[in-house]
Amino acid sequence: MLNKEFLKTLTILYVENDENIITSFEPFLNNLFKKVFISNNGKDALTKYNDLINNKEQIDIIISESTMPYMSGIELLSKIRESNKNLPFIFFTEDNDINLLLESLKQDVTAHFTKPVKFEEVLQKVEEVCLVKKEEDKVLHSQAEVEEYLEIINKVAVVFIFDENGKINYVNEFLKELVGCEDDDIIGEDYKIIYHHEIAKEILKNQEETLLNGQNWQGKLKYITRNSSTFYANSTIFPILHKNSNEIKKFISVNFITTKEEQNKRDYKKKVLYNLQETRKVYKVAQDKIDILEKELEKYKDYNKVEEAVNDYKKHNQEQYNEILRLQNRLKNGNKKFEQLTYGLNKEINKIATMTSEMKISEVRSSKKIIRVTEEIKTKEAYIQRIKEEIEKRTVKIKNLKDVENHRKEQVLAQKEKQ
Repeated sequence: MLNKEFLKTLTILYVENDENIITSFEPFLNNLFKKVFISNNGKDALTKYNDLINNKEQIDIIISESTMPYMSGIELLSKIRESNKNLPFIFFTEDNDINLLLESLKQDVTAHFTKPVKFEEVLQKVEEVCLVKKEEDKVLHSQAEVEEYLEIINKVAVVFIFDENGKINYVNEFLKELVGCEDDDIIGEDYKIIYHHEIAKEILKNQEETLLNGQNWQGKLKYITRNSSTFYANSTIFPILHKNSNEIKKFISVNFITTKEEQNKRDYKKKVLYNLQETRKVYKVAQDKIDILEKELEKYKDYNKVEEAVNDYKKHNQEQYNEILRLQNRLKNGNKKFEQLTYGLNKEINKIATMTSEMKISEVRSSKKIIRVTEEIKTKEAYIQRIKEEIEKRTVKIKNLKDVENHRKEQVLAQKEKQ
């Protein structure tokens, strides 16, 4: 029986080139799954897949027709596998083409069905492969958390690794700092080289037997440093087995030192570790909420254009406002210069007015002087005129006298001639 509640959490990409089939199944798929994205050819499907991934949209499974225009189902599968090796991919084929099936298997196809398909079987396969994928994702997530936890432990505890023969092949920086050694001093040596010689043989024997039986060993150990100082640690050693067998691959020893000072340091680092883990939990919850909000915001993506227009309008207004301020400053400077120029002009005008007034006064004085001189000239001209008239009169008299004189001379000459 189908787990419809689980199917409702899945997002699928359905690729089908038959529009009639799309029309028939799209409402059914939308009702059954969380989200359904549909393409009618391989090229469009690949573009849509990349866009969804870039927008942080999770695709849980791809169901695709094998024969399509622009890009075949095999080509689409090959392209998907370049970026995602584990995404479930189900093929629909028209017939049992052996070459097609072999090629799809090479590309790690999840399952294939020959048309006509029984949709109930397809849904059961979808549920099956997606459940497996979900569990694998959980395991990978857990492994990542364990690796991160071990990385943090590696910073707050003494950690070393030795093989099934007891030869050390890894020591962390904390151990090298405490013991006072480098890799070359300790790698390849027996792990008991850093144990203190006072450790009871019974403890060492119990430790060895427990580890060889594939079980974890826990206890308190005494260690010795290069300069012969000692420290105690609560130790946990656990074996790591090969994936394909129960044979022991290596042993990891994690030790929390117990001297008072280091205990305080370790407690503090534990708190840091705890706070970090809590922070990660809070971050995960916050990230989930952010993802939900981002999907909600996707509905309002067109508002980005409005926001851009508003920002452009604000920017334009700011530029205009800045231009107004610049013009106001220019006007202010212009007014200041105008006032200075006006003051200078007024000063020059007052100076010119004073000079003009002085010139008018001088002109009046000159005019009076000219009038006086003119009157004197007129007086002298009248006097000269009278002299001229007197000269003319005297000239006439002189002429008359000359005429009289000439006449007398003529008379005298005439008398002499008569004599």
